[in-house]
Amino acid sequence: MLKFLVSAQNKFDAVRDRFLENESGNAAEYGLIIGIVAVGIILALGTLALALSGVFGRVSTTLGTVG
Repeated sequence: MLKFLVSAQNKFDAVRDRFLENESGNAAEYGLIIGIVAVGIILALGTLALALSGVFGRVSTTLGTVG
């Protein structure tokens, strides 16, 4: 997961640098970048939510068998 996030960040940085070199960037380009970042954040948070759900489920099961 960390490799994926680092790779995504590097790609985003490359795209951002390419657009920043072009001083005449318009709102559509920036909107596209923001949209891609938003989708990435949503996907990452969804994956994190599933992982945390599994962890808390195992903790709940373990505590249920102890008590």
